[in-house]
Amino acid sequence: VEQAVLREALESVCLDLTRQLARDGEGATKLLTVEVTGGRDRGQAKRVAKAILNSPLVKTAVHGADPNWGRVAMAIGKCHEDTDIDPERVRIVFGDLETYPAFPGEAELARLTEIMRADEVTIAVDLGVAGGDDDGECTVYGCDLSREYVAINADYTT
Repeated sequence: VEQAVLREALESVCLDLTRQLARDGEGATKLLTVEVTGGRDRGQAKRVAKAILNSPLVKTAVHGADPNWGRVAMAIGKCHEDTDIDPERVRIVFGDLETYPAFPGEAELARLTEIMRADEVTIAVDLGVAGGDDDGECTVYGCDLSREYVAINADYTT
């Protein structure tokens, strides 16, 4: 088997396993994918992607099918060491609809609700920084935070 073919097959299997693990989180009802592009480098994109993915406010908004771009912006803002992130250049997209800086109009709200109610939700962020030597991109996977998660973790003792 050629090395490139093996690499592609192995990456495909690893990605599938990663998505399965994320989807199988305690009390999970949705798979959450966060894609960050336009970072200065991969490190910046990864910090921002993980800040968004690990935010309890983002996770609960996804669980409640609430396209709350403010919670995503808050998570980006927590990356305080990345002072070159300019809110004027950031774009936030839920599914295929931009929610910041231009929130969808009335006509697109039904589509946005459909996106947020799906069992897989993607949040894409373009940081608008780019220009470094690295690719400035990172994709991470996780799940929502549900009432069941709270019950599972509140109802037992170690």
